[in-house]
Amino acid sequence: MNVSAVVGGTIVTPGGLVTSDLLIRDGKVAALGTCPPGAAGKLAATGCYVLPGGVDPHTHLMPAPSLAAVAAARGGTTTAISFTSPQPGESDLDCLLRSREQLIDCELAIDIGLHAALYDPGHVSAAELAAARRAGAAAVKVFLAYPELGIMCSDARLAELMWITRRLGLVVAVHCENARLIADLEAQSPAGATSGPRTFADTRPPEAEYEAVARVLAAASDAGATCYLVHLSTAGALHHVRRARESGQAGLHAEVCLHHLVLDNAHYERPDGGRYLVCPPLRSGSDAEALWAGLADGTIGAVGSDHCQTKTPTGPWLAGHQLAYGLAGIGPRLPLLLSEATARGLTVPQVARLAAENPARAFGHYPRKGALLPGSDADVVIFDPAGETVMPADGFGDGTGDSVYAGLAIRGRIRGVLLRGQLIVAEDESVGHEPGGTYLAA
Repeated sequence: MNVSAVVGGTIVTPGGLVTSDLLIRDGKVAALGTCPPGAAGKLAATGCYVLPGGVDPHTHLMPAPSLAAVAAARGGTTTAISFTSPQPGESDLDCLLRSREQLIDCELAIDIGLHAALYDPGHVSAAELAAARRAGAAAVKVFLAYPELGIMCSDARLAELMWITRRLGLVVAVHCENARLIADLEAQSPAGATSGPRTFADTRPPEAEYEAVARVLAAASDAGATCYLVHLSTAGALHHVRRARESGQAGLHAEVCLHHLVLDNAHYERPDGGRYLVCPPLRSGSDAEALWAGLADGTIGAVGSDHCQTKTPTGPWLAGHQLAYGLAGIGPRLPLLLSEATARGLTVPQVARLAAENPARAFGHYPRKGALLPGSDADVVIFDPAGETVMPADGFGDGTGDSVYAGLAIRGRIRGVLLRGQLIVAEDESVGHEPGGTYLAA
């Protein structure tokens, strides 16, 4: 169904709430106004909020982007940005170009962009980074962890990359964990003393994150670079972000992911605790409360899912445990965030900024994405705050298996989702049509 107007709802705009009809022409927002009587293609939104389609800034979709895209759409996310994952022997740039062609060639329910993960940060050249920018990469990502995988970035190289990316206009996304501290804690852990999941989490303590955050902020400040701190999970990390902003550091973006808001480390004590493994691990309830406070006061600007289409195996890990980590959540992200955030006193416009506008701004897609303004893509979510939803066991059909959010009963219901004016979801279910998503260059 091609929609010409969404009528009777309350539109969430960057300037606030507007009671109006949303008029659509040629897949774009034409105006906020009154729909003419008798117009064809009207979609009712009485009693509902009309939000910009969600923008998920942190995903790992490339093993099966089409499946993940369907789940995203059913959960109200119309744009996702996925990290690349270079194969053994493949350069970081070649992986980006291959991933771009994969997205161009496959059928997508939503638009998907790319971040270039740097698995060989010590050897990527300025020319390759410039080529990644021309190919539409929204950011490059470096890891201060995982030396066992050979992808850890040294402090000296991080500083160099900050200077290079500043000149190129690239954002540097950073996974902040202190690899040396983690390795030392693993070495000190008595074999078999605790369960695999609990030990996995304990050897990645909060200190490993917020020490690394401080190093990244120093490197970015020195170069005047734009950095994006992914999946922050601790009160200590937010303290460093606040201090950096108070000192005048610009170009600083902080992100939290859904699971660190709605789950905690008590899950590792459960018999099925391995289902909840993620890096960084789930934290204490007090850390989760600090993250919610950071959303409310603006310290954190974006909420991602860190959706992993496939889990990452650890191989023979500490005490002989065979573990795998990574959570799926691209579908549940927006409905769960709307329910939990509004229950805590955040407004629907605040949620729209966290889940759509700010991610689009951070990575060069605003105002085409993340807003309902004249000229923006007509990517629309119709959200009924009086409805109810039970999170499905299949994560809205993402193909990853049992969802860790299965069975959660939440407030609100997504009644409809549009991609460039085309109705793609009605009442949580995909509407049969030709997939209209595309590769989205920054």
